[in-house]
Amino acid sequence: MKSHEHFLQMLLGLPEWEPGLAQRIGIKELSELLCCTPRNVKLILRKWEKEGLLKWQPGVGRGHHSTLTILCDVGQFLSDSFQQLLAEGSIREAVELLQHKSLPVNVKLRLHEVWNAQFGFVAEEGEARRQDVLRIPRERAFSTVDPAFVAVSAESHFIQQICHTLIIFDPATQSFRPQLAHAWESDREMTSWTFYLRKGVRFHHGRVLTGKDVAYTVQRLIDLDSPYRWQVEDIASIEHPDDYTIIFHLREPNGFFLHLAVSVLPYDVPFSEQAIVGTGPFRMMEFTEDRLVLGAFDDYYRERAILDRVEIWRVTAAEQTGMRYQLPEMPASSSATRECGDSLNIEFQEIGCHYMNFNFRKPGIQHDFAFRQAIKHLLDPVQMIAELKKEHYSPAGSFLPERSRQMTFAPSTLEEAAAWLQKSAYQGEAVALFYGEGKKCEEEAKWLQQRCQQIGIRLELRSMTKAEFLSELPDRHADMCMMGEVLQRDIELGLIEVYKNKCTMVHRFLDDEKRARMDERLSAVLSLGKRDERMEALAKIEDELKDELWLLFIYHAKRIDRYHPALRGITLDSFGWIDFSKLWVKSFVTSL
Repeated sequence: MKSHEHFLQMLLGLPEWEPGLAQRIGIKELSELLCCTPRNVKLILRKWEKEGLLKWQPGVGRGHHSTLTILCDVGQFLSDSFQQLLAEGSIREAVELLQHKSLPVNVKLRLHEVWNAQFGFVAEEGEARRQDVLRIPRERAFSTVDPAFVAVSAESHFIQQICHTLIIFDPATQSFRPQLAHAWESDREMTSWTFYLRKGVRFHHGRVLTGKDVAYTVQRLIDLDSPYRWQVEDIASIEHPDDYTIIFHLREPNGFFLHLAVSVLPYDVPFSEQAIVGTGPFRMMEFTEDRLVLGAFDDYYRERAILDRVEIWRVTAAEQTGMRYQLPEMPASSSATRECGDSLNIEFQEIGCHYMNFNFRKPGIQHDFAFRQAIKHLLDPVQMIAELKKEHYSPAGSFLPERSRQMTFAPSTLEEAAAWLQKSAYQGEAVALFYGEGKKCEEEAKWLQQRCQQIGIRLELRSMTKAEFLSELPDRHADMCMMGEVLQRDIELGLIEVYKNKCTMVHRFLDDEKRARMDERLSAVLSLGKRDERMEALAKIEDELKDELWLLFIYHAKRIDRYHPALRGITLDSFGWIDFSKLWVKSFVTSL
């Protein structure tokens, strides 16, 4: 351990940090603080004395105590140590220092200023040129970013910045645009689909993309039994007659095949989640529990990103800055703000909804239709929104907000819920409700728990971390689950993913009979050639889920994000994240 790290470790264990104050402490106590032998402690103390950090006076003889006097500017030392931890990417250690109970108020304020200045847009002066960096704080732990298993909207966004697909869906025009493929076609029967790849597209490790990479990526989904495997199961064979042509031969006609969304990986690089190689505008520079760092890819086949680096830091709720894309050190009254005009507010309506569904793979009262009716009347979205003061929420009767807006929502009463409960086989047993982590989800679960108590239902609550959600824990122990699904920009694909993707709670909670019914209906959807026909069929599936109470829709969420007027190139994806590759700042960045 370096000398300054040892000194920081000692400081954090001392009762007093005041410079010039002699405090009693023995070699044995210092040995315990520094986790080293008494002999090494004495060597370290001599080194610190030479560096002018402290004065050590050993106690000699009975009744004489050893004393330690700090000589350095403790506030400056802690500030320097804090910045060093941040520079090394030791985010967790930096936050622990920031939250240390013994930190003097003036030092804490100084460190908070340093901390807050880390986020938003900053300019780092390097040896060659300035680096424009965007740093985003994030409370939740990172989940997997493996394209074969990614199941979280934020992580899906990060993958889109690293890896590209053959083509991409444009929600504005409801059509497909070229990405890695510049053209495509199918035969009349829609059983053979041909894609023509761009030439000169380079992966982050330097090699040029070929059809072999596409074939490898598709086969990887099958070999790993990916949750996205359903997208490629109709492929009977893959042919790549030359480097820039790839042909998919299907077992059945499939008018939906263009919606195939596979993030292409190179066949010649062993996959590592800490070093994903793609063809996107950003390459992965670092991925740990605490930080994801993306660097602009200079050989990107389209326009190079204007930002040089994007960093997503995991921070605790207590240290959140409250802003996603701020410009530090630019107060609202500054000349920069006045020049750029008022801040930009963007209202973002999530496509998707929060819902409750019932676990039909586990025995329990949730199989009783009358009991589910009772829960439906208790889980009144209009009352929940009003009582919890969720002003940016709206009641849901569908995964799609547009469809919900065409519906009316009749109020429910506790008396109606109690009447249905009387018709059920419920005998007072505990019913396990699992829900996502976070204050908002807990508030909603407790609201329902209180309403259940009023009619005699014993609801036991259990929050899930993202890792627990992806495990078998809820499948084995939950009777009901409150979750949310945010659909991607390709709404058709997003709706089908809800039912087919093995990660979604909707798919996981269906028993074998219900899954078979769902698969039969979805196979019919995939065979339809027109979008309107497919959307109509998907709406009927949704109505069946609702009528049979396999799933209860609760609400749609709307978010209003405030962006500084100096930001340019703001384009949001379906998950509400800004496309990093297009973002830039008009002349105003903080220099570090």
